[in-house]
Amino acid sequence: MAVRATVKPDGSDGEGGGGFAAATSGSDPFNTQRLWRPFSYRPKRPRELKELDRYNESVIGAVQRVFWAHRRLRASAQAVVKLSDSMMHHSESALDEQIDLARESARRGRRDHEARTHAFAVVREAVRRTLGFRLFVEQVMGAWVMEDGCLAEMATGEGKTVTACLTAAVQGWMGYGAHVVTVNDYLARRDAELNGPVYKRLGLSVGVVQDSSLPAERLEAYSRDITYITDQQLIFDYLRDKLHAPLQPRVSSLLLDEVTDTSMAGQRELWTSRIVQRGLYAATIDEADSVLIDQATTPAIIGSEGGEDKAAEYYFTAADLAMNLRPGEHYIVDVPQHRVDLNDEGLSKLDDIADSLPPFWAGPRRRAELVTQALVAKELFHNEDHYIVRDGDVHIVDPQTGRILDGRQWQLGLHQAVQAKEGLKVTGARETMARISYQRFFQSYRRLSGMTGTAWEVRKEMWSIYKLPVVRIPTHKPMIRKHAPDRVFLNRDAKFKAVADRVAELNRQGRPVLVGTRSVDASEAMDRLLEERNISHRVLNAVRHEQEAAIVASAGKPGAVTVATNMAGRGTDIILGKGVSDLGGLVVIATERHESGRIDRQLFGRAGRQGDPGLAEVYKSLDDALITQSGIKPLARLLRRSPLARRIGLDRFLWWHAQRAASRRQALSRQMIAKSDLWFDRAMYFENR
Repeated sequence: MAVRATVKPDGSDGEGGGGFAAATSGSDPFNTQRLWRPFSYRPKRPRELKELDRYNESVIGAVQRVFWAHRRLRASAQAVVKLSDSMMHHSESALDEQIDLARESARRGRRDHEARTHAFAVVREAVRRTLGFRLFVEQVMGAWVMEDGCLAEMATGEGKTVTACLTAAVQGWMGYGAHVVTVNDYLARRDAELNGPVYKRLGLSVGVVQDSSLPAERLEAYSRDITYITDQQLIFDYLRDKLHAPLQPRVSSLLLDEVTDTSMAGQRELWTSRIVQRGLYAATIDEADSVLIDQATTPAIIGSEGGEDKAAEYYFTAADLAMNLRPGEHYIVDVPQHRVDLNDEGLSKLDDIADSLPPFWAGPRRRAELVTQALVAKELFHNEDHYIVRDGDVHIVDPQTGRILDGRQWQLGLHQAVQAKEGLKVTGARETMARISYQRFFQSYRRLSGMTGTAWEVRKEMWSIYKLPVVRIPTHKPMIRKHAPDRVFLNRDAKFKAVADRVAELNRQGRPVLVGTRSVDASEAMDRLLEERNISHRVLNAVRHEQEAAIVASAGKPGAVTVATNMAGRGTDIILGKGVSDLGGLVVIATERHESGRIDRQLFGRAGRQGDPGLAEVYKSLDDALITQSGIKPLARLLRRSPLARRIGLDRFLWWHAQRAASRRQALSRQMIAKSDLWFDRAMYFENR
């Protein structure tokens, strides 16, 4: 389901992003931006692969992953460390000479083994002098594969933030602008501030774009050598630039305009002053699976401001009609396929009701479509799960992160149907002004790489869509986190009671606990149970998120209890307090399995960082959303009725099958979006130019 951002009538959208560190002095954004687009890299349009082609592509991807044998990779990283250590006694001026050599090699396009070893060694030494620590061999390994256009899977807590410095610095030296992409504004600013001294020592400027940044601040940030930004800010800036720029600039006409045509100067200044990006050359993506896979199910769309919907009364009438229909009798709910279908009895009932309604409802197809949309809102979209109601409006909750997607709307009248269901003011649908999918956007980069703690499960998609081989990087210290067997309960109430009892037990021992929940509603339910037991705790969800980083950072203190949705501190270290290691470390309790095993691993990764002890436990019930949406209710009923079936391990098969089915549905959704991109490319040959 696509979501939309809004463009106000004056062309702005209320968003912007402040610059950080010093600007490149004497730069002329007008000329560089004006001539960048025609000269920039034009990626080949991906073609739709048939069965044999898909098989061949999968084989090539597997070969690419095998190619990166750790022995060969570790030897390259050790050479970097050895050379970097030899620079420890260099004077500052001597290091400046080495930096100049590395910058010159990068600008000349040298990417051979010797040049990269030297460049990485220089950056590693700059990190030591500015931040006070040395990068591990494993961090250098991660940066090495990213520089070769791969996706490095590095375990949580292995220092991915600073690892990105190695790759970003080399790309920044090339002079075309390098983007470091992450999942939220806090991480973008934090990482820019943390790594800023390193870049400054290397002669590079760094900027950061935030949601609150003004267009002038965005232009400033994009003009820097390295720009830290979230995926949503980046992609919507790209779409806004498309709206502001001429559809088809040509090199010849641009050059002629510059030297001969002064009459169009005012018009040129108008659109060039509103364009903020200078091209898509290189991107290093942190939490790459979240950005490239999870977000890829949602096309990015900019729409015009809708205002109040003139047809609001029809949505309210449809919501009332939906309340008079009963599931099973008048309509069928297909949860796995996320659809609702009126049956003959339902259509007949609507025919009878239509006689007492205004003439608008006389059309059978029109009323069936409106009522079906109202039923979808009623049965498949739930408050404090898929959205929250705040300030008199519906705000979509990102199912992958638990964060609010401000300014976004569902398409095709669904948003209006949800507003009517909640009795809120119905806003008008937004007209599409610009659109692109995440896949198509990131395929436009000439150099793409990334890092994350959880990518192995989607390694085939990463290759088939983005041509990114996934390379697993070993941990610096052995992983000693323990995993307890999953505990299965008949229903949610019994499960949550058991979780609360377990938290109370651990709290008496002084062990910190992080309880992961799937939805806002679940986190609030757990909050009430802990309150009843007088357990001091903190809650982090889409409603209570103001102090996210502080809450997560303190979750490792003795006796700390934290309840969080999926937003739980991606990118934020949980440091164990004094004496916690002796108690066994942080305990992570998942209150259900998620649609993807990757999300489970992300939650478990909060514990056991950098060789710390830790424990991961899973409490799940037969009425979890993953099971009710899996489409295999007979097996769930058997497990509910038969303790023997649970004892012999049929529950493991049930959850394995449910996760596999959910992952398959999500992959199919991404494939459909990719096919839609191909269709748009064929229909509109100037797409993305």
